[in-house]
Amino acid sequence: MASDPAAQTAGRLEPAEPEHARTRFLPKLIISIALGALFAWLAARGGVPLVPPASSFHGVSVWAVPGYLLSLCVVHFFRASRWRFLIDPVKKLPFREVILLNWIGFFAIFALPLRLGEFARPTLTKLRHGVPISAGFGTVAAERVIDGLLTSLCVAFTLVALPRLPTTDSVAKHLPTYGYAALGLFCCAFIALGMFLWMRGLAVRMTNFTIGLASKRLGSLLAEKVSNVADGLHSLASPRLAAAFLFESLIYWGVNALGVWWLGHGVGLPMSFAHAVAVMGVLAIGILLPTGPGLFGNFQLAVAACLKLFFPESVVATQGAVFVFLLYLSQSAVMIIAGIVPLYAMKLRMRDLVEARPDAQIR
Repeated sequence: MASDPAAQTAGRLEPAEPEHARTRFLPKLIISIALGALFAWLAARGGVPLVPPASSFHGVSVWAVPGYLLSLCVVHFFRASRWRFLIDPVKKLPFREVILLNWIGFFAIFALPLRLGEFARPTLTKLRHGVPISAGFGTVAAERVIDGLLTSLCVAFTLVALPRLPTTDSVAKHLPTYGYAALGLFCCAFIALGMFLWMRGLAVRMTNFTIGLASKRLGSLLAEKVSNVADGLHSLASPRLAAAFLFESLIYWGVNALGVWWLGHGVGLPMSFAHAVAVMGVLAIGILLPTGPGLFGNFQLAVAACLKLFFPESVVATQGAVFVFLLYLSQSAVMIIAGIVPLYAMKLRMRDLVEARPDAQIR
């Protein structure tokens, strides 16, 4: 397989048994829509309308949405560009490919149910550059754990540093518990990644030995996959690559929080930068839950619950509802446009991302 995607005659993925793929996909879609509807109902039931009345937008500053959209462009760029430091130990990719493959991957996570889009980046990277799927998943795991650790630290800090209001909302009431639990979970995950890298050789040998008792061929295959996953994590063992990834991650999350503050201030919320950090962190953790297409439901519920910790419920139901609506609409627009354009530029379709299999070929 040629490593240069430009040398391919077309960027189409070879779908695997389309009818069977649709049959497997449909139940996941139904479940995800039900979950999204449940989360959306919980948000609306808590007094935050999903679509605020038109009169609620009269107080929104004209610069609020354009400024937030500009910040999202910066956020989307650095969220994609930093991945080059994770994939670098496996294979050096052209910078343009890094950006476009990630934008398609982010769009797939956004658009597909139950976070099935997480498979898109590893699959596309294999098909276009021959990078093993398991190594691609290793980079995704490293990215998720680092992001989860950073955002859960932000949530824990703001829960301690910011004064909170009493709330009757059941989700908001238990949000601190969820936040501290997430911090503990991601700390454990980070330690697990380090242990996996440190004991890579042992993990490969143990996999080969234990599975090999039943099937030597399967044992060798799985041992190779374990080794590939470790390759995808190898950037964490490099001070240079890890520091570069962390630096761009801090830019990504810092601009993200700044944009959230800008929008909140623009819609009339008495929001400080620390409040924006809290919203950003809770949202980042909240959308990790499997839900419907477009992250609809848990997005609104996470932001609304966070606002109720710091602002009166009357404010959350008015300016807060406008804030949640514009936050979701703006992020959705940037995610869709940035994903659809390179998707079709590479002559791919959403159907390809749903039906593609790891052993598919580009024809």
